[in-house]
Amino acid sequence: MTPEKITHFYGCQLTTSNSVKQHKLRKLIAWLSDKEASEKEFISLYIPGGRALDEIVATLKKESDFAAHLSEKGEGNYLEALKNLIQRLKLQKAIPENGLVIFAGYLSTNNPENKKLDMEEIIPPEPINAFLYSVDDHFQLEPLRDSLRDQRIVGLLAIDSKNASLGLVRGRSLQVLDCVTSGIPGKTGKGGQSQRRYERERNMELTSFFHRVAEHATKEFLENSRITALIVGGPGQTKADFSKGDYLNYELQNAILSTVDTQSAGEEALREMQSKSSSVLMNMCRPEEKKIMERLFLELNKQSGLAVCGLDPVLAGLKMGTVEVAVVTDTSDLAEYYSMCKKCGKTTVDILNKRDSQTLRKIVSTPCANCHGVEYEIVEKDMVDVLEDAASQTDARVEVIFTESEEKAKLKALGGFAAILRYKPSTSEVAAS
Repeated sequence: MTPEKITHFYGCQLTTSNSVKQHKLRKLIAWLSDKEASEKEFISLYIPGGRALDEIVATLKKESDFAAHLSEKGEGNYLEALKNLIQRLKLQKAIPENGLVIFAGYLSTNNPENKKLDMEEIIPPEPINAFLYSVDDHFQLEPLRDSLRDQRIVGLLAIDSKNASLGLVRGRSLQVLDCVTSGIPGKTGKGGQSQRRYERERNMELTSFFHRVAEHATKEFLENSRITALIVGGPGQTKADFSKGDYLNYELQNAILSTVDTQSAGEEALREMQSKSSSVLMNMCRPEEKKIMERLFLELNKQSGLAVCGLDPVLAGLKMGTVEVAVVTDTSDLAEYYSMCKKCGKTTVDILNKRDSQTLRKIVSTPCANCHGVEYEIVEKDMVDVLEDAASQTDARVEVIFTESEEKAKLKALGGFAAILRYKPSTSEVAAS
């Protein structure tokens, strides 16, 4: 026997980090993207922050009146969904700063004759710039997907004694920002005191040029854009003298990812740097991910470090309150399944691989141990939600690692679950758990 239905959960008691919010949104987008209607009846509504609710409600009422006029009976899935959406908006006090996204529509259930109204309300991670009202046979998810695409911004700085070029890399796109010239003449072969005086003057001019370039870098990479990492390039020794000297703002100094040898320091050097750094950029962790992963592996490598790996130790630590941060990849195939007997309400809980449909069928085909009933309702709960619910009880937090990187690969090799501990639990605490 198969379960009557599986309910997907994308929420939990408390969201403890931005990475978890992103994880839940990715899961919801994936779930909604699978939904299709037989006709145009799915509603997608994007409202920018600051828009007046009365104005939005009035616009939707006009849509409702027009649709009702076209419908002979003034009814249907689209109209019912729209009416419920209007009522939902009337309960809102104001549109959040980042805006509001609502998806509404009647979704199919296991019973083809029965559809259920589903309404998903989302505060997006990035501000919405334009109002959108769409009715189609699928949900309009692209604006939300755009907000989740890789937001890493990498600064490129090519420098030699005559020129410096600054650029930004977003994904595969390169933007040239600025070019600075030094005005310093090339080296000469003068001898004696004239040569030494010339070299001192030239070094002073070069130092002044380095400071000017650093000011441009602060403006472009910190004020105009907040870069994730910085790559410094150029021919010869100049790039090393600049990057190792006390010129750059400390934030940019700490953001240096690598240095690259190039043929020049002009605009063409930026493209050369982008090409030579492609593998580094592809495997680059986000700063917040890198920081937590470095700390995790540091503790794991200690003989008595404050870290554990594996799902069972992480869950046990969360329940005991010993976990400070639980870390999980976004690619886990595990989920927690609640099987509730529809006759007596007895519930069992199993952690299974989502692909293990055979075990799930076996669970729901086994008569209830309490009443021998054989009809079950199955609830699937994402493992991040399971960790979140446990973490919310002890003020721990959960971090989800998204970026394909060396750090993520190491975590996957450990089973995809790990945690940094507040303290090592005593033998009695472990026994009690």
